[in-house]
Amino acid sequence: MSIQLILGGSFQGKLAFALQLTGLSPDCVADGSSPNNWLEKPILNGIHRGIHQMCLEGGDSYAVVENLLDKNPHAVILCDEIGCGIVPMEPKEREYRETVGRICCMLAKQARRVIRVQCGIPQVIQGDPL
Repeated sequence: MSIQLILGGSFQGKLAFALQLTGLSPDCVADGSSPNNWLEKPILNGIHRGIHQMCLEGGDSYAVVENLLDKNPHAVILCDEIGCGIVPMEPKEREYRETVGRICCMLAKQARRVIRVQCGIPQVIQGDPL
């Protein structure tokens, strides 16, 4: 498996860094808000949004991510850190945050590199140095 997982807060420069890292252009980026797009392009921006949609609709996020890993094993996956704030009162929102966290753990175990981007600065937290 040679996926790369890029994590960080919203608007911290993850996408700009992924484009720089891969040398690809913005037209090589799939929008993560629709799991139907996850297999189309080498960079998947915002996997947390698609997981949110599946949690609301009762979809199986884990199965969809497993399919992504099978069909797009070299993907660069970007995900916002969403579990570092106030715990939501709504059960569905808590389930969503937990699901994103567990999926990111699953992805990190299989990734060749995990990078956290904060203020546009990448930090490798697992795998090969940049």
